[in-house]
Amino acid sequence: MLHTYKYNGSNKTLIMFHGTGGDENSLVHLANQVAPNMNHLALRGDVVSFGQRRFAKISSEDQLLDLEDMLLQASKIRKILEMLKVRYNLGEVWALGFSNGANAIISLLLNEAPIFDKAILMRPMDLDIQTKELPLNNMEILIHSGKKDTVIVPELAYKAEERLRKNGANVEHVSVDLDHRMRQSEIDTLAQWFKARL
Repeated sequence: MLHTYKYNGSNKTLIMFHGTGGDENSLVHLANQVAPNMNHLALRGDVVSFGQRRFAKISSEDQLLDLEDMLLQASKIRKILEMLKVRYNLGEVWALGFSNGANAIISLLLNEAPIFDKAILMRPMDLDIQTKELPLNNMEILIHSGKKDTVIVPELAYKAEERLRKNGANVEHVSVDLDHRMRQSEIDTLAQWFKARL
């Protein structure tokens, strides 16, 4: 899996999972704004469907996610992350994902042994598929959903919140008055969340 890594002298690393159509560079500007002092590891999804890069395939242009493939890809991603954690000595790892990337993180949280210390899920959706439902042991998870989001409607983010809570996560859900895209006001709020924890 192609990736970029920037060491910023920290014992904490932010791992970034881009959204549909993005790549390993898509969230670097966001990381520089919200967590400039963490190390940055940005992944590139290995799947291209209908001309757009993702972390799991789709079988039609209208499909948001192939859930079975997402779980298969999550297992591969975890093995890669285990290798990268040793290679770069990542220390404490936080995951930040947008849309398709957020769903990849949820797949890792619910179907693979825990590897993250915290997770930030921007515009996620529930995975309506059976997973191993692994215990999350009070892991701190932040969700940002958009009240005007027509790509991943807010109800799907609330279902994701409910499921993560049932598996023992400590979830904070922020509902912003935005659509699927992030704006600077939301980024400023996210930066304050990081500042309070670093």
